[in-house]
Amino acid sequence: MSHHRSGSLYEEASAKLSSHIHLSETFNSHSNANANANGNTNSISNGSSIGTDIDFTDEQLWEVESMPASAEESTKAKVHKSHHFVDRIMQKMLKYAIPDNAPEKVLFEQRLSDPEYSSRPGLSIRILLSNFKKLSSRMGGIFALQYGLIHIITWKKPTKTLTFLVGYTAICLWPHIVVAFPAIFLLFGIILPGYLYRHPKPIPDFIKVKKRGQSLLKFLDDSEDVSIIDDLISDEFMHDHDPNALKPLLSRSGDDSSETASTIDTSSIIDESEKKDKSYISSQVALIINMRDLQNLTTDLLLAFDAAEEFWFKTAGFANERLSTFMFYGAIAATWIILFLGQFIPWRFIFIQTGWAGLILCHPKSKKFIVELNKVQKQRALLKPKSPPKEVGEPQEFDRKDIIIDEAPEKKTIEVYELQAKSILHNKWSFYRYSNNIFDLKSKTRVAGKRPSGVDHLAKVLPPKDWKLDLAFANKWQTDTDPKGFLHRRGLESRLLEVRDDAEEGWIYDKKHEEIEISYEFRRRRLFRECYRYAREPKQPTKYL
Repeated sequence: MSHHRSGSLYEEASAKLSSHIHLSETFNSHSNANANANGNTNSISNGSSIGTDIDFTDEQLWEVESMPASAEESTKAKVHKSHHFVDRIMQKMLKYAIPDNAPEKVLFEQRLSDPEYSSRPGLSIRILLSNFKKLSSRMGGIFALQYGLIHIITWKKPTKTLTFLVGYTAICLWPHIVVAFPAIFLLFGIILPGYLYRHPKPIPDFIKVKKRGQSLLKFLDDSEDVSIIDDLISDEFMHDHDPNALKPLLSRSGDDSSETASTIDTSSIIDESEKKDKSYISSQVALIINMRDLQNLTTDLLLAFDAAEEFWFKTAGFANERLSTFMFYGAIAATWIILFLGQFIPWRFIFIQTGWAGLILCHPKSKKFIVELNKVQKQRALLKPKSPPKEVGEPQEFDRKDIIIDEAPEKKTIEVYELQAKSILHNKWSFYRYSNNIFDLKSKTRVAGKRPSGVDHLAKVLPPKDWKLDLAFANKWQTDTDPKGFLHRRGLESRLLEVRDDAEEGWIYDKKHEEIEISYEFRRRRLFRECYRYAREPKQPTKYL
């Protein structure tokens, strides 16, 4: 729409300019002829006056002035100049609303004419709100870091504070340890949690022990008073939210305000209002420019978060086992070298050289060398044999013959009880169901008169989540032929269950009691088999709506 309108304005302005030139040339030729005949030398000025009788609107003049003088300038204008309506409003405000002697006008013009600024997307409320929504859902780690620092300073978590003091002392004694912190965080914060998530280890059952006495950390934590930092934060909060600050100035003291109002000069009020109008316009221009920069900054932050999640959950999260294993050994080697040999490494020379080399590579004249090097690498890659195309989302391969991933699968025994029932009026046992409930006389489900949860066929028994059955053996369930040992190991009550003469078949019967009336008697036997778990799927980042 904007291109169509600018094209029409261009045609209209060109037509007027051509007619202007034609009229000027006609009149100039006619006036020159009259000048030769009559000796009049004022025909050129008259011709120019006729040419200026054609009026243009401000918008048409602005379009004509913004027309490129050549095709090269037109190409550059398409690249660097934005036709967004907000940018055009900004240019109008800078040209007509802000005076030329305003110091901030030069700064605004520099920011608007910056090629980096022009190449970024224009201000869009939809993009800005979307970025804020996505960014707010990913700021949990930043807020956790903020509250963690507050807990360290205020001694709300004594373990964190003491750990920080030990690390601070170590840094003061050996400054090169700071270089080892990224490798340590990579090891214990990313790689090891990612491995334990994909290859979880069984957690043993510990016997809970009653606490004895009071620990030193508990003694340091048991304080009735709060830290002075909490008082400072509270004071700043109350100062920023002073209720008296919201009251109008004239309503605080009636007598003083009336005297002050009567002594104010009218001319000073007018000057102040003019200054406020100019400062208000400048503030609005600055607000719009800053909002656009904030929108593009949030876009860059979201891209950085995406790259960090890509590294966290895929590169170092054992989506590619060989690559993550190689990074694990590399981080261990780097940490060992820094901790034990760091005092002999010339860190100052390394940092100075790295800083200079990095910025020199960013120089525009270094670009051609980098491009040539990239071309050479691409040509070498084309000479290598091509691998088959990969599916979308498939992690990149990292082939190293010295890293072999052949971990044996983890095994686990699952069990289910085969329940059979018999009425007191009959002497024949019939199949009831397969269940993970032993269904004894004290079972809540049985007392409530309900059927236990279960299935009617062994093929419907599923392993736990992330575990798999060996499908090569469809009926590999084994019967526990030692029911007495099972009851002893599980600590089940012998007054509710009993084993009879057919113990080799694994049946465990209900023990009859005179005080308990039952209409059905049940027996059960334990069936078990092994299931396997190779590895979980890699952990995925949390997705927010």
